[in-house]
Amino acid sequence: MKTNTRTRFIIIAIVLIIAAYFLYPTFKFNMMSDAEKEKLKLENQKAYFNLKAKTINLGLDLQGGMHVVLEVDVKELLKRLATNKDDVFLRALEETEKQVEVSDEDFIAVLDKVLEQKKTNITRYYYSPDRRTKTDVIKYLRKQINESVDRALEILRNRVDEFGVSEPIIQKQGDRRIIVELAGVTNPVRVRKLIGRTALLEFKILEDNVISGKVAERINNYIQSKISPVDTTEIEKGDTVAAGGEEATSLEKMFAGDTVQQAAEIAKKDSIAELFEEGLFYLNPRDKQTFLVPVEKETKFRRILQSPEIQKILTEEAPGAEFIWGSKPVYNGRYLPLYLVRKNVELSGETITDAFPQRSRDPMSYGQYEVSLTLNDDGARTFARVTGANVGKRLAIVLDHKVYLAPEIRVKINNGRAVITGLDNIDEAQDLSIVLKAGALPAPVKFMEERTVGPSLGKDSITAGTYSAILGLFLVVLFMIFYYRLSGLVADLALILNIIFIMAVMAYFHATLTLPGIAGIILTIGMAVDANVLIFERVREELDKGKTIRASVDVGYSKAFITIVDANVTTFIAGLVLYTYGTGPIQGFALTLMIGILSSLFTAIVVTRVIFDYVLETRTVKKLSI
Repeated sequence: MKTNTRTRFIIIAIVLIIAAYFLYPTFKFNMMSDAEKEKLKLENQKAYFNLKAKTINLGLDLQGGMHVVLEVDVKELLKRLATNKDDVFLRALEETEKQVEVSDEDFIAVLDKVLEQKKTNITRYYYSPDRRTKTDVIKYLRKQINESVDRALEILRNRVDEFGVSEPIIQKQGDRRIIVELAGVTNPVRVRKLIGRTALLEFKILEDNVISGKVAERINNYIQSKISPVDTTEIEKGDTVAAGGEEATSLEKMFAGDTVQQAAEIAKKDSIAELFEEGLFYLNPRDKQTFLVPVEKETKFRRILQSPEIQKILTEEAPGAEFIWGSKPVYNGRYLPLYLVRKNVELSGETITDAFPQRSRDPMSYGQYEVSLTLNDDGARTFARVTGANVGKRLAIVLDHKVYLAPEIRVKINNGRAVITGLDNIDEAQDLSIVLKAGALPAPVKFMEERTVGPSLGKDSITAGTYSAILGLFLVVLFMIFYYRLSGLVADLALILNIIFIMAVMAYFHATLTLPGIAGIILTIGMAVDANVLIFERVREELDKGKTIRASVDVGYSKAFITIVDANVTTFIAGLVLYTYGTGPIQGFALTLMIGILSSLFTAIVVTRVIFDYVLETRTVKKLSI
């Protein structure tokens, strides 16, 4: 064997080994059962996601998944940006939202018109030294909306990447909408929570038990005065506004089920705990700082808390404080905690540099999970200052305006670490860590459209696509053997190597295989054979002229080379244009087509030539089977 032929053999062998290396994870992952995959995911998440990341990804049309259209809540964003908010402004926002939902007009332009109709100016709510005119304000608001959508796009992409979905499609649509396509998603509810939550993390100090006790007592007394038929003026002298008949009736409806006789008995009770037994709320006896509300009365109690009288009590007894509900019910799911916390935000989630889930290390929380947080230098310094100045007090960890945890600060914390505990399963802990690391959305997002592609559709598509590819390959192989005999068998070997190389390249680049992609592979099979047909016909022509086998092979390959390259280069350029300007399925088709063209050039020109050279150099061939 000549040195040149041996070198090319070595190159082909190296390429084949590399291809096998890249395809092995795909082979291993697909050979695992669903139970084995789930076991690996629970025992070693890092190994599971590393293995999955190295496999050939299947598109939404092949393995099913979710297609979601999200819209940034412009109304909520404008509400956050505004100052001096009043009822006129809030009503204008509501009217604008309703009108835009029907007409799909520009939100800012409609809001400006609505405010003008109400004899006010949009500048009043967004004025600053840098924004003195209406033009400046509108320009500023449009910029904020665009930046919010772009930031939301990036945050959602980070969340999905951490979640482990292969090759997601996340792109902007219009001015305020985002399209998210997640292939292979098996738990749409979990994903909906992951991409839909704002993830605004805040640390706030709880009010002490003395203030909480006073607020609880006055609220209870106020509620008694509204549902009790007896005179309770002495209970709440001057503390609450006298109830009118309509208001009293409204509160009675809120507490439907509390009979007049029960209400009278409630009015006679003194302790908050006894009041709670009759269906109101009271301080948690374990900490005297947490309010407990029966789950079935949550909606009613939320309405009561919004009443002017309750707000007055809160302003008088705890100025600068607010009520925040707990994230989940306690005491066997019977009661929902309610916390009285200071409005001042001591620390926000922007200082988080890392968050990871783990099993709870607290013996009292066996079987639960937690999320460990790491803060940056500024956050660590602030956290140390806050914890040092509030030893003995409780620090509420508030996520999306719900208290997840309110531990007591026992010592000053200097290491910049915090823990969110009480999570029921690893998925909940993992999702929470993902959204905290990715950051909070600049504004809430609304689900405008959601479609779930079932796995049966994907399975049918895979079966049909695979069947067509195998059938096409089989027919081509038979034709080549029938028409070109042993030379056709050489071309078939190159064809199989071509498919292996295509799949290996796709695995290396973590490309997504779609149904149009399978069509591209089938087309590549035909083009690869076409190259061999050109070569073999050229060799036949030279043999017919009476040349030797060696000379005929050399001339056949050299003359066919230019034609093959010209045809494939023009097709490659067309595929490149499709990939650059196309989207979704078109890109999938173009990608496999381009990879297939490069692979077919290598197998048709290099691999088959090496086989012919090897045979001619090692054996005495009197007649070429072609």
